[in-house]
Amino acid sequence: MRIDRNPVVVYGNVNSPQQAIHRSCDELYDKISREKGGAPQLLMFIIRGKSSIMYEIVKQYADTVKGVQSQVIDGFNAQRKGGDRSYHANLLLKVNTKLGGTTVTLQTAVTGKNVPTVLASKRIDQ
Repeated sequence: MRIDRNPVVVYGNVNSPQQAIHRSCDELYDKISREKGGAPQLLMFIIRGKSSIMYEIVKQYADTVKGVQSQVIDGFNAQRKGGDRSYHANLLLKVNTKLGGTTVTLQTAVTGKNVPTVLASKRIDQ
């Protein structure tokens, strides 16, 4: 997997009506398609504060209009937790999952077969 360290950035106005926000999202999507040579795998949105309205508008656009994975981040939270490794690790786990990545794999199959397996352990003191 090649990591592109030059993201496409488009700024929108948080106080805009839904149609204007969708136009900004279209602008972002089209700009990525042009500059990177294809449709994006993931759109990441950094919004100001925990706005459930903005979250819903952006997710609705990504999920139903374009059918592309998206991640919405509270910009204040990301800055405030800039040094919080667990915050960023959890964010990256979510992004990894959305892009179809695998977080953990076993070197050898537990069952001897290549089938999904759920392991549970019983406490000895029970």
